[in-house]
Amino acid sequence: MSLDKDALGALKRLEYGVYIVTMGKGETGNAFTASWVTQVSSEPPLVAVAIHNKHQSARLLNDQGSFVVNILPAEGEPVARSYYGPAESGYEKLKATSVTASPATGTPIIHGAAAYIECKIVQRVATGNHTLYVGEVVGGESLLESPVLSTSNCKLRYLG
Repeated sequence: MSLDKDALGALKRLEYGVYIVTMGKGETGNAFTASWVTQVSSEPPLVAVAIHNKHQSARLLNDQGSFVVNILPAEGEPVARSYYGPAESGYEKLKATSVTASPATGTPIIHGAAAYIECKIVQRVATGNHTLYVGEVVGGESLLESPVLSTSNCKLRYLG
């Protein structure tokens, strides 16, 4: 189903954070810019990330079973852009980046993140051309006191 111009315009007005989701181990992991991220439960604390089924990160998430949501400071749009791009761009996105292993799962944390949330995948839900990966929060830390990057303070938008 194709949406008309008015409906697409309305979807563009939904507000999202702009994050870097990482998975895998060290520089051999992968990362991508994501805005379809949300907390879905407080007990237990659960976070969901929607990923296009053709995105190669979906395969890596299925293999690794964990992810980290890297929350960027408001001035982090250049960082977000460096991970933005087609799924075909390869698993090389962390090679030129300074990363630290997260404490519980060893998943990469991006240097310069304002905060991170570390999750173990507990459920996968098929949702059209995306899969919703639900992760139980197993760790996290607020690293910088800063407003965070969002669709209201940068030009990055994703409508799938």
